[in-house]
Amino acid sequence: MYQKFSGVKISAIASCVPKNVIENDFFGEILSGKELRLFEKTVGIKERRWVSKDVTASDLGYKAAVDLLENYDLDKSEIRCLIFLSQTPDYKIPFTSNILQDRLKLNKEILCLDINAGCAGFIQGLSTSFALAKSLKKGGKVLFIIAETLSKILSKKDRSTTMLFGDGAAAVLIENNEDSKVESFFNFFSDGQNADAIEIPDGGYRNILTQNSFEVTVDDKGNEKNKLNLKMDGPRVFDFTLREIAPSIELLLEQSRIKKSDIDFFLLHQSNRFIIRQIANKLEVGSEKMLININEFGNTSGVSIPLLITSNSDKLKDHSNVLMSGYGSGLNWGNCVLNLSETKIFSLKIY
Repeated sequence: MYQKFSGVKISAIASCVPKNVIENDFFGEILSGKELRLFEKTVGIKERRWVSKDVTASDLGYKAAVDLLENYDLDKSEIRCLIFLSQTPDYKIPFTSNILQDRLKLNKEILCLDINAGCAGFIQGLSTSFALAKSLKKGGKVLFIIAETLSKILSKKDRSTTMLFGDGAAAVLIENNEDSKVESFFNFFSDGQNADAIEIPDGGYRNILTQNSFEVTVDDKGNEKNKLNLKMDGPRVFDFTLREIAPSIELLLEQSRIKKSDIDFFLLHQSNRFIIRQIANKLEVGSEKMLININEFGNTSGVSIPLLITSNSDKLKDHSNVLMSGYGSGLNWGNCVLNLSETKIFSLKIY
């Protein structure tokens, strides 16, 4: 699927992460010192942030949204739609965007929408936000909040997942501005045949919650988890990203008729430093254009790209054209080319 938007822009973006820093030494019970050093060298993660037990994804999303609303001059009544994207919502019922509408004191005359999406979620949610903003009258705005507390669904004794993921949130303000000459381009892909490569087996309505859901099993590599923990087939996900992402980015550049040399920075989902560098090599993109912050925050799923933007605000404020790529659970992947020259980027906040 290919999309092109004009007269819609990201007006502002803010993000936050928890104050609790989890360094690699924390996992000394499941990995030796040598294994920890190898993990840090290849995957690139030195630390990640995890929320405390009483903090939810909506709490992080609320904090990011408040930071944006307090620092960006706007009338809240102009926000006509609130989108919340997460794989770790507060409840199964009700949906979280409705709760945030009240917490943020937004008008009742508003569309509230939740999206359940993972690592490609920022691109998917951004496209949805752009389409809704385009349908509004001039000046109409969409508030898009992305938040994850993946630490709550991990087994601390599963080496294939527990060290990879971090928590965080971002808030993005999208505006219909017909006078703007900014254009944006998106493409999307899906491989549902491999949906089970990243999943939580139980707790939904295909495999309902039972006593067996809590039973801890040990795989042939010594990883311990139950059926309510996130599980991931690392080799299958690794092969997927190296096979599909670079060609899909090349296709978007072809579809949008944009030269690779005209892209100021490439902002890829922060999944794994080795994978990001391999994609960069396939695209023949130099490291100076491929921004990375996985060393500080780990894999924060759909939050990783906006977190990459705010943590590199000094670099991005003087540049306009960026290419973003999200990929992961689903299996889903998507890319977009955006102009950030009219975007206010706020500094990362610690919650």
